[in-house]
Amino acid sequence: MKVGDQVFFAPGIRFRDLDLDGTRLPEQYGARIEAYYLIPAREVANAGHAFAAGVLALTAIDAMAKVYFGPNRPNRQVRSDFVLFVRSLLPSFVEPKSAKIPYEKFRNGLVHEARLKDGCQFELGRSQTFDNAGLVPIVDPACLVDEVGAALKQLISELEVSKQFRAEFSKCLREEFAFELE
Repeated sequence: MKVGDQVFFAPGIRFRDLDLDGTRLPEQYGARIEAYYLIPAREVANAGHAFAAGVLALTAIDAMAKVYFGPNRPNRQVRSDFVLFVRSLLPSFVEPKSAKIPYEKFRNGLVHEARLKDGCQFELGRSQTFDNAGLVPIVDPACLVDEVGAALKQLISELEVSKQFRAEFSKCLREEFAFELE
């Protein structure tokens, strides 16, 4: 995000101040996802805007899944990264069949067609994140944001503990933001 003549990785963190080789990277990455995705998603959900909250939550998953599995594995693919991320880190989607639905019906519909596919719906005020018992899958985006926030905390914790993971994560960020880091 550009403010004046400065480009920011997260609020208050310029790209040039990003600690790609240090221990502040987990906190800095967490600040990015919280400020640009999760806080706005919570705000619009609280204002009753389920669709906007869902878009932000799914975009946060996309952003996190892209870098979570590291740049060194062969055959990096958006689909497999997204599905594996939700299966691994979001409790509502641990079943293989369930893990494909957020990607195929929600994320792809939003990204490629500006809609949810095959009758899928966002609905606020539900008691669970994901309901696939009816005719169409339903996701409560406020609950989804909570699960994504918990996944972010786990990701940050893993980055803090593992130097190897942090190095691979840093490599992925360097590739992803090569232009901004020049």
